[in-house]
Amino acid sequence: MIYRLPQIKDEKLINDYIQEHYEQGEKSISASYGLTSSEYKQWVAKINRNAAEGDERFGKSLLLLCFDNKRLIGLLSIRYELPPELSWTIGDIGYGVRPSERNKGYATAMLKHALDVCREKGLTKVILGCFRDNIASAKTIIKNGGVLVCENDNYQKGRISQYYVITL
Repeated sequence: MIYRLPQIKDEKLINDYIQEHYEQGEKSISASYGLTSSEYKQWVAKINRNAAEGDERFGKSLLLLCFDNKRLIGLLSIRYELPPELSWTIGDIGYGVRPSERNKGYATAMLKHALDVCREKGLTKVILGCFRDNIASAKTIIKNGGVLVCENDNYQKGRISQYYVITL
């Protein structure tokens, strides 16, 4: 797979990705850092700025487009400078795969890549969260060494979140 930061020229690819989610009845795009509520050029600038300089609240982070050949498969968010309280709320890593490409091993490959990046950045452990009813994501995390450490409903009322730790 190819991983890279978004560019202005990716707008059509991103719009097609969003449209596929909407057509499947999905109202939010995982790991997108406000993509659907932002003007595209501003979103690209924000993502690239966060990679180079960081954000006052979240620190430096990467939001990578994940390609298999020329097809945009998913988005991968690696938040490697998060304060601990945010790690336990939003997680150090987030990922999303387009609906037509799920259950093909892409999320596992994306998470493995994110863990390699975190090792390179000097992290010794990461925290990932998913909703308890997202069994596929939980399996992906466990397959990559995740150990369930807690559950709560603080993030979104009515859905229980699970939090896993992966030691690097």
